[in-house]
This record gives sequence, structure tokens and C-alpha cells, in this order.
Amino acid sequence: MKYLECPPISELDLRLHSGIIVGDYKVNGRVEIYSCKLAPSEKRLANSLDKQLAVELSGSQSGSLEDSPFGGSPGNPFNPAHSSLSPASASPLGSATDSATRKLLINLILTLNTTFSDYDFRDLKPEDFIREGSLDLVQNSINSKLSRGEEDSSNVEFYQRLWSSLDDEMSLKECEIYSYVNDMDDDALSVGKIWSVNYFLYNKKLKKLAFLACWIKTPGISQDDSDEGMESDDDGMEWAMDEQD
Repeated sequence: MKYLECPPISELDLRLHSGIIVGDYKVNGRVEIYSCKLAPSEKRLANSLDKQLAVELSGSQSGSLEDSPFGGSPGNPFNPAHSSLSPASASPLGSATDSATRKLLINLILTLNTTFSDYDFRDLKPEDFIREGSLDLVQNSINSKLSRGEEDSSNVEFYQRLWSSLDDEMSLKECEIYSYVNDMDDDALSVGKIWSVNYFLYNKKLKKLAFLACWIKTPGISQDDSDEGMESDDDGMEWAMDEQD
């Protein structure tokens, strides 16, 4: 996933990183836009993940798998006795036998890996995400996090610029929107935070994905401390897989 430089979005990201005062709290966050075009190393990981999903599917679903969306085939499933992948009917992202669904899941994983480069999200499953019902609901959710109520207009100008800039880059009405399901007890994106929300705005036509997150840190936890909690246990891991175009 290639980070796309966009001055208006970068300015908003800097403001979120610095923090926005909302009552007695400071809300931090980030907003970034990525191209869904994969680098060679990401293609290797994408194909590896696609084959892993194919193996898990063989233990949870019947039916044929579509060819890998990353150039190659999903491989020959080994029929494991246990699978952590839910049946298609239970997947928030759609049927995992569909190559487009697997590509979407892998793009979400790669976005998190790029955004939080010290952590490895390759074990995430479709159940770790939710497809949001509407853009309005997501906008209201973020706007409410940046204000103390309907009568609070202190940050209105900021979130109006946020949505306007995202619309310019992403054509928001054409986006599918997904959110990450937080597990506050054991979750890399929740370490050192009272709460956090993490949204993915995906425009398939433009082949672009925006990541938008907001959170409030636990009192006494600095940003550096929070980041340290996300260090990967898999540093130095190499992919034993040939590169594919």
C-alpha cells in the first residue's frame, strides 16, 4: 500500500496527531490515504495470506475458490480439522470464496501493517471488521467524538474540513466503509487508550483506501508509551515465498 501525499489531508493528520481538545479530554487520531497498488514485498505477503485463507476455507466452507486476486492461485487446501474463518454467511466482508472479498480483507490488513509498522496484523479475520451502514452514521460518529454535544461548535470547522478534504480525494459517496472491531482487553489498537474508533473508506473504482482513526489516551500514558505497546513480536520474519507479478 503506497502512502499518497495530499497536503490538505497531511495538515489534518498533523492536527489529529497533536490532539484536539474536547472538554476535559484531548482526542488524538490520524487520517491517511493509500493507493491499493502493492509493492513487490506486499505482493508476496498478499499471496501468502490468500493461500492461508484458502487453507482455512477448506475446513469451514464447501465450494470452489476463485483464483487469487494477486496473480496466482489460492493453492491446494489441506483440509485442516479446525478453521478460524467463519462461513460466508457470517462474514461481514462477504463470501471468502470470492477473490474480491479476500482481496478486500488483505488490503485492510496491509493498510494496518503500513500505518502501524511495528505491529503485524496478518492474523486478522473477516470477523474483526464490520461494514458500516451509511456514510452519515460514520460522519456523525466522528463528529460526536470531536464535540461535547450539539451546542458545542468549537471543532465544527475542523471536521467540516476533514470531510470536505476526504470527499475531494476519495469521493465518499462511492466508498464502502468498514470499521475495525476493538477488543479493549487484548488489542494492539487499544493499548493505552480509553476508547478508539478505526474506519476504512475504500473506493474500489479509484483503487484508494483512506484510514481514519480517533482515540483518547489513558491518563498518564504518553503517545510514545502507547506506540511502544504495539511493537511486533515478529521482527525479522522473512517470507518463504517466491515473488509473483
